[in-house]
Amino acid sequence: MQWMATLPPRSIQTFKDLANSFLSQFAANKVKRLEVVDLFDIKKGEGESLKKYLARFNNATVRVDDPDQKFFVKAFQKGLRAGPFSDALALRKPTNMEEIRARAEKHVDMEEDQYERRKSERKAEQKATKAHGPEEAINAGNLKYLRIPKPKTRATREMNRRPIINSAS
Repeated sequence: MQWMATLPPRSIQTFKDLANSFLSQFAANKVKRLEVVDLFDIKKGEGESLKKYLARFNNATVRVDDPDQKFFVKAFQKGLRAGPFSDALALRKPTNMEEIRARAEKHVDMEEDQYERRKSERKAEQKATKAHGPEEAINAGNLKYLRIPKPKTRATREMNRRPIINSAS
């Protein structure tokens, strides 16, 4: 340990001296223990996947001293946003976190499938837009808005700012 090499010479006389120095050096690295009530502050974020919320919640439950499953279940349910999984848990109440994890697995698979499906649909839309001109893409419903590109050169921009004067009059 590099830390031990930085100790002043003859500063450690007893094991108690070593223990105190060690604790003061590494106290910041200590993992903070949580109370069961802290779990009720963990909420599923907007747009956060069920998988990420479950992992975050599980990481917190490991740091709780009193592992009472009924409180874990209640806190997990309170942190969920309204949706298919929270509805499923409300209809058939789980008794422990293991049951929640097992039931969540199916919903996580469904979320991931939907994400992949939306991703492939967006790719198909982009491909259709590139393959055809913008007018065809709009007519096909693949392009909602058409962005008109800005002129690239300063001279072109200046030319576009000048009023058009009809010399025929």
